[in-house]
Amino acid sequence: MITNPAIDAYVTGLILPRSPLLARLEREAAEEGIPIVQLPTAQVMRTLLQLHRPKSILEVGTAIGYSTIWMAEAAPEARIVTMDIDEQRLERARANIAEAGLSARIEILARDATLGLPDTYRFDCLFIDAAKGQYRTFLDLYLPLLREGGLVLSDNVLFRGLVAAPEEAGKRQRPLVDKLRQFNAYLAQHPQLETTFVPVGDGLAVSLKRTAD
Repeated sequence: MITNPAIDAYVTGLILPRSPLLARLEREAAEEGIPIVQLPTAQVMRTLLQLHRPKSILEVGTAIGYSTIWMAEAAPEARIVTMDIDEQRLERARANIAEAGLSARIEILARDATLGLPDTYRFDCLFIDAAKGQYRTFLDLYLPLLREGGLVLSDNVLFRGLVAAPEEAGKRQRPLVDKLRQFNAYLAQHPQLETTFVPVGDGLAVSLKRTAD
């Protein structure tokens, strides 16, 4: 936990009830150990998207479509491209997105996100929530496809608080923690980005792509 559990529970309790579909996906994710964006983080993202009003979003990491549906509801004018390498979860995501009535606005790609996309794609928002050790690769691949003034959202960047205390990470976790620390420093110093780190959920980095002088 990166936040006080009592405060986290309180803030979560203030979030308005989700649709029956999203509530079901939350239960399924909890029961099956499927990683999805945490509710306080999802609510912050919702507000940011309502302010930013993107017309196109790229999501790296679909899972079962939970965050995809959240974003589609928060940005009703946006078309979304979402990609994942896990075919079984993508099948579930397709079904969930269809149930939400959002299939016409969402393009689902069964694709290794480290392969990039053709430069004909352009986006107003990039959401990174896939393999944590590849975050810098994802940013380097997809930042050129983001329009100036575009929004980058990177989830799990504080990783259970271990980025602040890497010596407490186990042997298996330490390489990932080190990569996330490097990624956070890269974000903070990136000449094309203005970034703030929000200690909500498991940590959310919010970056804006600067406009050219």
